[in-house]
Parts: sequence; structure tokens; C-alpha cells
Amino acid sequence: METTDVLFRTHLNYHIEANSDEEQVRRVTRDEIENIDLHRCTFSDFKTFLTYIRDNYPDYYFSDAAIDAVKPTGFNENEKYDFVSLTDYAKHTAITIGNMTLFNELQKLASAIELSNINQYDFDPQPPVYEELGSCVVGGANIDAYKLTAYFHESSTKERPIVAVRSYSISTKTYLLNPDIIDIYSIYKPNATLMEAFAYMCYEDYRLHRTYQSFDNLLISGLVDVEGLEDMYSIHYNLNAFDRQN
Repeated sequence: METTDVLFRTHLNYHIEANSDEEQVRRVTRDEIENIDLHRCTFSDFKTFLTYIRDNYPDYYFSDAAIDAVKPTGFNENEKYDFVSLTDYAKHTAITIGNMTLFNELQKLASAIELSNINQYDFDPQPPVYEELGSCVVGGANIDAYKLTAYFHESSTKERPIVAVRSYSISTKTYLLNPDIIDIYSIYKPNATLMEAFAYMCYEDYRLHRTYQSFDNLLISGLVDVEGLEDMYSIHYNLNAFDRQN
């Protein structure tokens, strides 16, 4: 199926129901997901896999509404789809229509899908011990100001680095519920979001043992103007230019 022909039912009327009381269901076991191929499976299998990830990894919380957003028009519950491609296409569609709330939710789905290779990742919960890679503050004064902290996600490996970014509201003194999970090698460098750029630069600073913060230098340079957290998703930056300069 050509993804360019896919029309998503939720393009113009999407609402994240993260705070709704969703029906309690039994917990999915690991055995139920081991043979699921997300490149060719039914929606029921796709949802089963994501439910397992959501139940076992708080960092990957997303609503059922976000999962349903990947369904194409003409959806048939008995048909097998490539949900990896559909999710990726849905992310690009969300950017195109300017729905950054939808994009953020789909980014979480895409990060969860990265765990589908069960031979590479261990699904057993691990203690929350993280190594900080870098941090910065975006927004003005104390109102709408957020401290962003990047650290290696528990699924990260030397061969495939994965960075999580936690957002802390300075005004309310609370962390946002869901950190951003960013696969460094999957970033589309010519058009990366600033959140992806922040994660990438923090990783590069760590890898090259830099004593300064590259993202801070980007903010100081005036090449990007970040007024709030939303800009970290709506503003894009060419990371190829960063690589050439470093």
C-alpha cells in the first residue's frame, strides 16, 4: 500500500484524550508480543504491542486516541498493515497540517515501535539510573520557562544511542508526564525539530567530551528564536550544518 494514498481520519479533528478515564483491561504479557511483526500485522496486534510497552515503560505513555490516529481511511480490522510506515507517515502529516500535539503523541508511538526488535532490547523494567548528557532552559523569566535535561534512555546502546529529554516546568516546579524519546540515528538531519537537535547536540557533546553545551551556543547565536516549549517542536534546524561546523 502506498502511504501517499493514505488519508487519516483524524487530520482535521484530532483531540488527545490523555486525561480521560480509559477502560481498565488486563495486562499484556511478553509472550503475546514476541511474534508480532509491526511491518505486517493487524491493528489488534499493533495495539497489543503498544499496550505492553505503555504498561511496562512509563516513559512511553500515550492515549488510545493516539494509537487510533494511525488507522487509515477504509481501515479493515482483519487486514494486515505496515504500521511502522503508517506511523512515520502520520508524523509527517501532523507536521504538514501544523498539529504539533498530534506530532508529539505520534513521536512517542514511533519511539515505542523502535522496541519491536525484542532480540536487541530487554523489556524487563530497569531502575531509573540515568547519566545526564546536557541541559538548557527555554522560555522567558519564570512564566512558561522549562528546563530540558537530556540523558541516555534505558534502551540505549553504544551501537544505537537513544536519548530521552525530560521537561521541567520552572513555574509549577513539576516534570511533564512524558519525556521525549529520540533515536539519534533516526533523526532526519536536514529538517530536525529543535527538540531532536537538542538531543543530538547533547549526545555529540558527550561523545566528543566537549566542555561546553552546543545547544546553548545555538540559542546565543540568534540563529533560532525559542520563546517557549512549543517552539522546540515547531521550529526546525539543519543538523548537517552543525556537523560541518563541528
